[in-house]
Amino acid sequence: MSAACAERCHIMRLVDSRWAGIAKGVGVQKIIGRIHMVQIQIESDFLTTSFSVLEQQHMEMLLGLDMLKRHQCCIDLKRNVLRIGTTGTETPFLSERDLPESARLSGRGEDESTGEGLRQVEDQDLARALEQSSREACTSQSSRNTKPRIDPATSILPTDRFTENEVKELVSLGFTREQV
Repeated sequence: MSAACAERCHIMRLVDSRWAGIAKGVGVQKIIGRIHMVQIQIESDFLTTSFSVLEQQHMEMLLGLDMLKRHQCCIDLKRNVLRIGTTGTETPFLSERDLPESARLSGRGEDESTGEGLRQVEDQDLARALEQSSREACTSQSSRNTKPRIDPATSILPTDRFTENEVKELVSLGFTREQV
């Protein structure tokens, strides 16, 4: 949850600053703290959840996987709804045109300079990822051309006249796998 959203909802007083830190993922963000228990309303259901409050979060609120699991939610993309398993309530997802400008994937955010900076960083990250992927593809291509080395002492081959279970039985009697 963004700090601005927590302020608007009058729940900043519930923030436990002992949980302050840094959130790392797609980017890096300062965590102000955690709200351990708060109710949110989805349709007519009131669900208890917790939120990490982030200082500069552009999305007002994100529902975490822990909250979705706790309430046994199901994201039904075929019907375009979020189904709350504990109550059976369904709520439709917003379409792109119903989202605020700052939440749209294709639109400009509230702070265009920050958006431009983020786009440059994303472009650099993408270029690095593509370069690394290309190197790994070349490496895996060359490793595919070499046959994997099989140690006959520890492997059962299709031409052998015994099964894995027979080998395990002899090993359980005290023989080493190599002796068997």
